[in-house]
Amino acid sequence: MDDDLEIGARNLMLCRRVTFDAAHIAAPYTLHNLLSRVRIGDGGFQKKSTPICAYVEYFGNPREYEVWIDVVLLGYDETSKEVEEAVVTYGPFDLNLPSDAFVVGRYYYLRNVPLLCGGTYEFHLKIAGVFEPLISQRLYVED
Repeated sequence: MDDDLEIGARNLMLCRRVTFDAAHIAAPYTLHNLLSRVRIGDGGFQKKSTPICAYVEYFGNPREYEVWIDVVLLGYDETSKEVEEAVVTYGPFDLNLPSDAFVVGRYYYLRNVPLLCGGTYEFHLKIAGVFEPLISQRLYVED
């Protein structure tokens, strides 16, 4: 792994919409309709094409990074061990951490997130060169 590849993430949040207000540069993003549990058919949540925004706050060494968001469906095998089934990957997205900011907020518009069935979905934020997710967020989906 690259020695200066020191990056962290906090507050991975899922929502329906994000707005930007340049007049509030210290905290320019407003998240609308935070998501933790959804029901298919309610509020526009469809099995094949649900748009979701993912908001993340980054910190770390100033430089450019490539990030991905993997969406997985959690389940259990015959030994009751938790397993992940890959659903979709978004990215890569370019991320530039400037040297003049301690924390940098970014959001990603994820088009057509396939919510194939009821269950627990996990959104993993990954950085190129790092195997494990920096941060994950769960979304509970009811049929």
